[in-house]
Amino acid sequence: MPGNVSYQQATAKLATLQAMEGNDLNPVCHTRLLSHGGRAERIIVLVHGLTNCPAQFAQFAPRLFEQGYDVLIPRMPRHGLADPLTNALSLLSWRDLVAFGDQTVDIASGLGREVTYLGLSAGGIVAADVAQRRSEVQRAVVIAPFLGILPNLAVINTPANALVAWLLQTIPNINTQYRFPFKGAPGHSYLGYSSRALGEVLRLGARVMRQASVQRAAASKILLVTNADDHAINNKLAYGLAQRWQDHGTATQTYTFARDLHLFHDLMDPDQRLQHVDTVYPILLDLLA
Repeated sequence: MPGNVSYQQATAKLATLQAMEGNDLNPVCHTRLLSHGGRAERIIVLVHGLTNCPAQFAQFAPRLFEQGYDVLIPRMPRHGLADPLTNALSLLSWRDLVAFGDQTVDIASGLGREVTYLGLSAGGIVAADVAQRRSEVQRAVVIAPFLGILPNLAVINTPANALVAWLLQTIPNINTQYRFPFKGAPGHSYLGYSSRALGEVLRLGARVMRQASVQRAAASKILLVTNADDHAINNKLAYGLAQRWQDHGTATQTYTFARDLHLFHDLMDPDQRLQHVDTVYPILLDLLA
């Protein structure tokens, strides 16, 4: 059901959010709205992954706009700074991500009548969280959610990944850009991770898993999209989350990109060196349709 945020309130909230972003951002990383004017019948929120920014959807968002959606592309907290070597991610917390999800759902529910909320990787965890809690979201699209960092394990999969998540939250922060900077990363992306930020994303993911095990998701429908050749996350945990949603009566669909497509974890950014957006985009657009 639609939220209690009016169109005028939503536009004011969005303007405030954009005004607070400041001049230290990469110009392509500001929060954006593609609008047909007035309150839309359909709006979709696109949430980028860790270290990236709204530019990750620079080519995908216009295709959705052409299909009739208004498109909100918000910048996650601590992201999008012009300095690719920044250590801003070390300050990211799971509570920041929850607040960000709520803020963007509030805005979207005022800007459009039917809200779809799509997120990739860390953004997929934000999408899973709002799917679990916010009934204003008619459909959540959770792509390659960052629920675990170890590969799929035949045994002790969940406890092993939980241990790694705890370690990332506990040990002194490591900023990888100073030791192992990314090679060939998009120009708008940071050049490394913060171990603390990884731990905080995993912490939010574990929270969603716990909630999904005891209650139905608030979103009407959920689509989980995974990549069988994804070496950055744990797909087994993602399937487990989908099963929990299904067990509690949430209409949950899954789609897996085949291993032989050899797709990169970042399925969305056209500037990724290993991108295959010509393969990915038509399938995602068809699933959304």
